[in-house]
Amino acid sequence: MKSIAPLCQALEELIYKDAPRLAQEQGLIVRHRCFSASTLLLLLVFGWLKHPLAGPSQLARFAHSVGVRVSKQAIFERLTKNTAHWLLSVLQQAVHTLLLTSSLSVGLLARFPAVLLEDTTCIELPSALAWLWKGSGGNASPSAVKLGVRWDLRSGRLDGPALHQGRDHDSRTSTHTLPCGQGSVWVADAAYYSLKQLRQMDQQGVVFVIRPRGNLAVSTPEGQRLDLASHLSALTDTVIDLSVRLGSIRSLWLNARIIALPVSDEVAQKRREHLLDKANKQGHVPSSHALALARWTLIVTNAPVERLSAEEALLLFRARWQVELLFKLWKSHGHVDEWSSQLPDHILCEFYAKLIAMLVEHWVLLESCWDDPHRNWMLCADLFRDQLSLLVLGIRGYIPLSQALACIREALLGSASIPARSTRPSTSHQLLDGVYWGLT
Repeated sequence: MKSIAPLCQALEELIYKDAPRLAQEQGLIVRHRCFSASTLLLLLVFGWLKHPLAGPSQLARFAHSVGVRVSKQAIFERLTKNTAHWLLSVLQQAVHTLLLTSSLSVGLLARFPAVLLEDTTCIELPSALAWLWKGSGGNASPSAVKLGVRWDLRSGRLDGPALHQGRDHDSRTSTHTLPCGQGSVWVADAAYYSLKQLRQMDQQGVVFVIRPRGNLAVSTPEGQRLDLASHLSALTDTVIDLSVRLGSIRSLWLNARIIALPVSDEVAQKRREHLLDKANKQGHVPSSHALALARWTLIVTNAPVERLSAEEALLLFRARWQVELLFKLWKSHGHVDEWSSQLPDHILCEFYAKLIAMLVEHWVLLESCWDDPHRNWMLCADLFRDQLSLLVLGIRGYIPLSQALACIREALLGSASIPARSTRPSTSHQLLDGVYWGLT
């Protein structure tokens, strides 16, 4: 674990330098009668971190913790469009602060400089905010924000959340344009499947592990077009590992491997129903090829078998679920998709402040419990919330911030570790052992 000095510096700069500077540039704080920019940020971020569904009354009761005494009316009047714009600026500044810890040196993850999980989640907003954040339309909300992240499962480094219009495609988020680094592994779902981008990654020395789209076009290594569904049906292996060429244009072929794992009839039927329902909403009919491929879990990778076995590739793709758990934490623990008001400006303030809170929480958890490869991220977040007053005291200077963070780390480390199980081991234990238990 690296020194906590970078975390102390990041917190102090964000709260006492960046927030006041941005507030001054935007003319947010004219007189310091009730709030300074720093105390306003502390109140909103840590107030909603401590009480995610708090209204102005509960925030007013929390205000003494950050050194101010104000009425609920004073807080109500501060939740304006200008404040929301300022909080968004602070969030964007915080996103550029990249913290990481010592990378794991054992297990499957240790083979690669980084194991990057990429995904997005969409937060629906009231229709009154469609002028600012446009949704995808149709049956969905006319207003939505798409949050894009890229998370290194080895070092804990988090890029994002990057905010985009809800209607934007996943592959158009700013996190998707970031370089991966030679030798790194990039893991993503089918929404990111693009032969052009996969070809670029392959040329840059990046290993990709991704679920393909249903309209997958493949050829044998000799160049013969392959009916993948029929070919897989003729094989009886538990895990099928095929060397193929991806794409339908000979000059643009990409050498890769397709790893196929058969699923139960029940799972296959549910997948077909999902494909039919999705196609019906979009006004077309799914291809017979896509429906036939629903019988298998398919993974595409460019890693040679001597570097990554089929089971290891399946295990890395299973680890992609960790980013889904991160989004679940933000929603069920941070309640970033819920708000205590019906007023659009209030909702924006709450939404942006909660995202800042989730980012600060991520920084603290990285420093506090990333040493434990079997950490339960959700439980760690609950334990951190219990220690939040200690962090506020450190930020306000009543005790050294480094001492406060050290006490939080002591409270969290080892208290939220997932125990080993003889059956159905956790993903963390499988990553250390390099054994995919999904086949048993």
